[in-house]
Order: sequence, then structure tokens, then C-alpha cells
Amino acid sequence: LIARAYPSSDFSPIGIVMYGRVDDVGGLDLMKEAGSKWVTTHFVWSLAEPTKGDYNWEYADRKAQNAQAAGMDLFVLFSENPDWAAELPGGPVTNMQDLINITTRLAERYDCDGTADAEGHPCVHNWSFYPEPDNGGLLRAKQGKGYWGHDGAGYADMISQVSQAMRSADPKARVFIGGLAYDYFEEDGGPFVRSFLPDTLDALNALGGAEKYIDGVTFHFYPISRQRWPTIAAKAAELRGVMNAHGAGSLPLIVPEMGSWSSPTFDSSEAAQAQRLVQMYVRGLSADIELMSWYKVFDAAVPGSADDTAPDKTSGLLREDHLTKKPSYHAYRTMTRELTGLNYQRALGAAGAEGYVFKRPGDPEKTVLWSTAGTTRVTFPYTRLRLVTINGQEFEIRD
Repeated sequence: LIARAYPSSDFSPIGIVMYGRVDDVGGLDLMKEAGSKWVTTHFVWSLAEPTKGDYNWEYADRKAQNAQAAGMDLFVLFSENPDWAAELPGGPVTNMQDLINITTRLAERYDCDGTADAEGHPCVHNWSFYPEPDNGGLLRAKQGKGYWGHDGAGYADMISQVSQAMRSADPKARVFIGGLAYDYFEEDGGPFVRSFLPDTLDALNALGGAEKYIDGVTFHFYPISRQRWPTIAAKAAELRGVMNAHGAGSLPLIVPEMGSWSSPTFDSSEAAQAQRLVQMYVRGLSADIELMSWYKVFDAAVPGSADDTAPDKTSGLLREDHLTKKPSYHAYRTMTRELTGLNYQRALGAAGAEGYVFKRPGDPEKTVLWSTAGTTRVTFPYTRLRLVTINGQEFEIRD
């Protein structure tokens, strides 16, 4: 018998990226209102241990405590090695024992078992290591990205030791490869190394098995290579193929960072961003991605201004004023309200439309759908329909 586990009534795989502050100034209250259940954030080693053996947990504690108070779980990206421990913020450390020491302390401090916990006993069990570790470019490494692209074996050695140490301190700890860019490869003129993931998995298998040391593979998704991966599900399928071929096929996929922008400067709009947000999430759910976090809460630029220099400057759910909610915010809130606790069932078969069917045991089905060919007609075999628009407006249709 093979059965898919049903989620709890309040489970949601829909999260938000808050790399800096995890508080109301950073948008925590707004994202709680929007129904987010996860926060992807940084643990900054250089802040927690600015000098060797001198610990300052205030910043990390505050993130964990605030997230827990808001009813959200943390997915943590370990980042920014201190100068005393490594030459680069996202590269190999000089002494592996230093990394083991800090990660063991992390696991113990946030395992919420009542012993040596942070105040309030916040629970943090999901840890990933170094941002975009498939980077092979020194310039990006100096700017804070990982620097393991050509050293999958070294990364495997590092994460195997960290994983064992963290699980010894917290049996519930889950350890993940840091979010892969897996895009803009060296052969395309970029800094990212396509072979990093298979190299790392092969090295972990040589150490006793990838699934022995890691609890999943994480990747980032932005619609920047549509000719290669037209959807998030297409990119997930390619990565699953790599995992299947290298002994990690049963591990889950997680997307701790994804987004799309709203600026006309980069051929988009606020309405288009809202539509893409829903499409990316439901396609990801159909591909059985365990968790997806949107980047980010607030825009960093006004569209068309001198600061509007990159697509991600307008990937927020609120405008730069931190007050005005964009259509994407309302779409996010509608989506969490309608899909929290539901399981993906199947794709909708309808000409001229793309759709995905979700269900909770004992409840009616819910279908998320949109037109792919202008105005189109979709027939449902029911006498009554509840229709919810992307911005949350509800209508009832009877035949």
C-alpha cells in the first residue's frame, strides 16, 4: 500500500523570505495576516560569534522568538563566516572544528527540549548551508555567496560532518544543501557550476549515502530562463532527474527563495506579478515541492525610478513605502486562505485553461485555474460553484 500523508488542518507549504529582521518592522505582522506559515531567514555566524568563543545570540534569538510568537516556523540559511574562521563568507572554513562547534550550539539552543534553550524555548529544526553554494565565481563569493561550485567533494565532507553534529544535539534537526542557483551556468557565461549537485551527491554516497547526511535538496527559482525551464515544475523535474541518477531520489525538494517582479522596466506589471505568484505556487505544489518561500515582503525601488535597476527590486508584496499592498499581496493571502491544509490531487484537463485540483479529506474539491488562450469556457459537473477571484472576491454560481 502506498499512500500520501495528509497535512494537518493548518499546514501550509507557503512561506516568505525575511533575510534581515523577523519582526513587524520587517513585515512579520503583515505576513501573519497573509497566512504565511514559514519564514526563510539567515543565521549570520559573524554576528553570533564575532571573535572565537565569544557568543552573542541576541539577533538570532529574536528571530526565532518572534517567528514562534507569530505561529511561523523558520527555515534557516547558515551564512557569513567570520573573518577569523574563513577567508570568504560563504566558502570553506580554516578549521572544521570551529564550524562543528557553532552548529552544535545552534542545534542545542533551538531544539526546544528544555535544556540549554534560548529564552522562550523557540524551535528551529531546518538548516541549510551557504547561499547558492554552486557558485564558482570569486567575485560573487567575496560578495557573500557560497564558493563550492568546483568542490562538491569538499562541500560533501563539510555537510556530512555538520549533519552528524547537529543531529547528535537535536535528533529532529534536518540539514539541507543551501539553495542552489542552478541557472546562469559557466557555459552560459555565468558563475554557477552545473556539476556541483551531482559531484556533491556522489561524494556523499562515497561517504555512506547522500540520504544518510542530508534531508533534501533546495533550489531557487526566478523566471529568468524560460526557454530552459518555462515553469518551476520543469526545473524541479530536471533536478529530480539529477537526484535520481545520483542516489538521492527519495529526498524532498524545497524552494527557500523564489519570486517575480512587477516593474514595467523589466516587462511586467503588478497584475502580472500577482498572476505569476499564484501560478508558481500551485505548479510547485503539483510538483510535490515541500516548501516555497516568496522573495520578498517589500519592494526596494519605485518602478521606473533611478533605483529600479534590477528585477528583484520590485519582487515585493508591498510597495517601497512599506504601506501599500500590491495585488500580489492580496493574491498570496487568498491563496493561503483557500489552500492551507489541502493536498494536491491532479491536473485539470480542460482545453484553453491550466488548472490544478486540491482537496482535504471529507471536503469538496478546490480548483485553481487560469486561461491559457484568451477567454475560454470550462465545464464542471456540479450544480453549484463557489468562485473566488485572485484578489479574494467571492461569487456563487448555480445552474
